[in-house]
Amino acid sequence: MSSYKLRFIRKSSVGSNLISQKMNRLIIIAFSLSLFSCSIDRTILEVSENENNTLINFQKLQSKNILKITDENEPGEKLILCLTLIDKESKRNLPNQLVKFYHTSTDGKYEQTDPNDESTARLNGQAFTNSEGQIYVETILPGDYGSSDDNRHIHTTVVFELKPKYYDIFFNQYKGRVARFMDSGNDHMFFADLKRTKENELVSFLTIEVKRPNQE
Repeated sequence: MSSYKLRFIRKSSVGSNLISQKMNRLIIIAFSLSLFSCSIDRTILEVSENENNTLINFQKLQSKNILKITDENEPGEKLILCLTLIDKESKRNLPNQLVKFYHTSTDGKYEQTDPNDESTARLNGQAFTNSEGQIYVETILPGDYGSSDDNRHIHTTVVFELKPKYYDIFFNQYKGRVARFMDSGNDHMFFADLKRTKENELVSFLTIEVKRPNQE
């Protein structure tokens, strides 16, 4: 056999091995994604006695620390957020911080007044943290946005030292493939665990670590 034919066979063999390795990687990635999409735990437990007491305390906050984005006429499942904001570096509470929220309707629509600005969504509002960095929010569980499943989230903007800091609140029981992928090393995404109140309403207790401008 000529040396040219040997070189051709070796090159063909190497090329086939590379293609095979790439195909195997693609298969592994596809399999991993399918596992992610099928492994979401939808279980929602009832609040513990301590959590119920925490909820009661949040409901007693002053009016400027309470935000009611929706009323009883809004379609969708009622959701309560008991939020605490802390400084990411010092872990101290952030008092008197302006926090803005907006999200989709239960149908997954922002219904914004400005087509170029999602923050003008129909379901939006703002409140200030109290001396312990706490805010109480009543709204509804947002719907999935766009063509992706399990991406329900609430946009949150903390106006920190006159500079806005943007965060997204997702939910563990609706943590789809896209959210899992985006969560990798992302400190602007927080995942809240949904619970059931004794009145069968959804509630979540979440601490948001806010980065100072010099921590970027």
